[in-house]
Amino acid sequence: MRLKGLNDDGHNTENDLAMVLKIVSRIYNNNEDFIFVMKFLYETFKETNTYQNWFLDRFENSLGSISAPLVDDIGIWEEVNDESISIKKVIVAIANPEGSRQRCDYNIQIDPAYSFLEGEILSWIEGHFRESKKDRVNEEDLRIHTIEGNPNRESLLAELGYEAGGISGYLRLRPMDLPIPDSDCPKGFEIRSIRGRSDYDQLTSAVRAIFGHGEWFNAEAYEEFTCHSFYRQDLDLVAVTPDGTFASFCTFRVDPISRITSLEPMGTLPNFRRLGLAKALIYEGLKRAMKYRPSLFYIGGAANTPAANHLYDSVGFTIKYADLCWHKKI
Repeated sequence: MRLKGLNDDGHNTENDLAMVLKIVSRIYNNNEDFIFVMKFLYETFKETNTYQNWFLDRFENSLGSISAPLVDDIGIWEEVNDESISIKKVIVAIANPEGSRQRCDYNIQIDPAYSFLEGEILSWIEGHFRESKKDRVNEEDLRIHTIEGNPNRESLLAELGYEAGGISGYLRLRPMDLPIPDSDCPKGFEIRSIRGRSDYDQLTSAVRAIFGHGEWFNAEAYEEFTCHSFYRQDLDLVAVTPDGTFASFCTFRVDPISRITSLEPMGTLPNFRRLGLAKALIYEGLKRAMKYRPSLFYIGGAANTPAANHLYDSVGFTIKYADLCWHKKI
């Protein structure tokens, strides 16, 4: 608990009222909280210029369906005053999984001034995970993700019995002053935008084949994805053969508030690899994205494989921060 509204000599500075604020936690409510979470993520990045918290589009994407967003597994910590006084909502931390189908993988988004809450947040994650497990008898792996460069959190995780599990991926950034070469599409292929609902079945089939998504990721699910604020159809790209077969795909997402632009997903079907399709798609997407005046290009959770590392390095996403995964049996 801390005091606001007092000057140095203890007198009230606003409406002759000293407001006593405390920090409380609760479950996320999408209808009431979404805009405040987006504001929180935007303002903490502007103030800290660090990459410990997610960017806005990644949080929005993690909610899944717009009509039935993930809500029950997200915890919020906010400052409130006593119940007799109304103040604006002030979010200071969030604990959230990557998505509704990855509830074993949690992330912490926090204002660095409130890092003292991290022990409480991890306790909440563990308790919530324990209560939400289908199997209450056998232990399961709970994984906490954190970007490298956060030694205090890593020390806390070790103290609480978590084990370092290595690098699960990378946050990658591309320097904004780095030139964007021509896309140079390989002969016999065409790069074009997704044309709408008629393409969704083939696109989702390709995504499932590469990333192992279940049958839930279908045309209807993709149509929901296109309703997100970051979606731009002209940045949703595929490379196709003369007969219309999808060979490779990538999507650039532009957050409308910060203009931070991400590349996700990116994939090439096995029969069409090593032809230069992925590189051509990325360069085309980067060029098209420039009309939205991007403030930053990034890839969140880029795979840590030789092929992915080579591709992303070759197209300029050379600034990288390891996504470290800590795990504990709960």
